[in-house]
Amino acid sequence: MKLIIGDKVYLQKYEIAHITHSLNGIPGSMLDELFGDDPDGIFYMNSPEDGYRFECVFKDPKNVEWLTEQDWIVDFDRFFKMELDELEDLQERLRVAYSTCVEEFNAKDDAYRKAHFQEKRDFFNKLWHKVNSLDALIGFRKGKIKFVFPDEYQNADVTTTKKKPSFFARLFSRSAQ
Repeated sequence: MKLIIGDKVYLQKYEIAHITHSLNGIPGSMLDELFGDDPDGIFYMNSPEDGYRFECVFKDPKNVEWLTEQDWIVDFDRFFKMELDELEDLQERLRVAYSTCVEEFNAKDDAYRKAHFQEKRDFFNKLWHKVNSLDALIGFRKGKIKFVFPDEYQNADVTTTKKKPSFFARLFSRSAQ
C-alpha cells in the first residue's frame, strides 16, 4: 500500500518486497533511492507485522510520479474511505477477474502463452497483489492487522500506530531528563 503525503510517497515493506521480487520494469532510480548504501537494511523484520510499516519513503520526483501512477498499488487514503462491504465486494470482483483471466490465458495455445507469458505474468502479479493489499486493508479495518504510519501522517479518521523511537533515541531521551 502507498501513502501520498505532500511530495513524497511512502510504501509498506511488503510493497517493496513485491515490487522488487515479482515485477519487471520498475525504475532503477527507485532502488537507488530506497537502498542507497545499505541493500539489506530496509528488509530487516522482527515479525510479520513489520511488513505493514510505511517506512519506505520516496522523494525523487520521477519515483513519486511513477508510484502515483501505479493504480495496482492500493492508495491507503483512497480505499480507506470506502465502506467495509464495498471493499470486500471490490476484492471479490478482483479475485473473480483474476481467476477468469488466468483461465482464459491457460486456455490459449502454447504459442500464444509462450509469446505473451511475461506480459501476462506481470498483469496477473499486479492484479493478485491488489487483491492481497485489499485483504490487508480489510484486516486493518477489522482490527486484525496493525499498520505503522510515518510521524508526518495526519489522517484524523485513522487510529494510527506511530513508528516507535529506536532504542538509542529512547535511551538518550531518558538520560536527558
